[in-house]
Amino acid sequence: MLEEFKRITEAPAPGMVAFVEQLLKEWNIDPASVKDPDKNLWYLMQGSAKFHIELFKFNKGPSKGDVDCIEIGGTIMKLPQENFLPLYRRLLDLNATSVGLYFAIRKNLVLLLATHETTGLEYGEFKLLVDEVRYFSDHWDDILMQEFGGTK
Repeated sequence: MLEEFKRITEAPAPGMVAFVEQLLKEWNIDPASVKDPDKNLWYLMQGSAKFHIELFKFNKGPSKGDVDCIEIGGTIMKLPQENFLPLYRRLLDLNATSVGLYFAIRKNLVLLLATHETTGLEYGEFKLLVDEVRYFSDHWDDILMQEFGGTK
């Protein structure tokens, strides 16, 4: 039986915190003003979509151990009260046509996510991941809410 993969909330590589802070300063945002005080997690907005950047360690099991990771996630909508199967089908179809991003359901939210191990991740790649999540989250939130009746 496979165990679940596990996130660990200990400090990630300091270089990635510097990447996040550099990007936020480029956007004229004070990193401390959007950071969760208890985690390496920053909350932001792009148009009508909320998105986050989170740094964490991830346990890949006994053979791989803990690795530093990043997640950039945009909140698309709350799950609608009904009509789940057509929504799930649409999200899977969108996943099959995207590169580097994927739709997921976490609790009662539809999210657009990019996750990546941070070893070897360069600033330009990091910035591209953030830009794609924030752009496509803002693009798809209105479309999917209209199609399936979700709310923010």
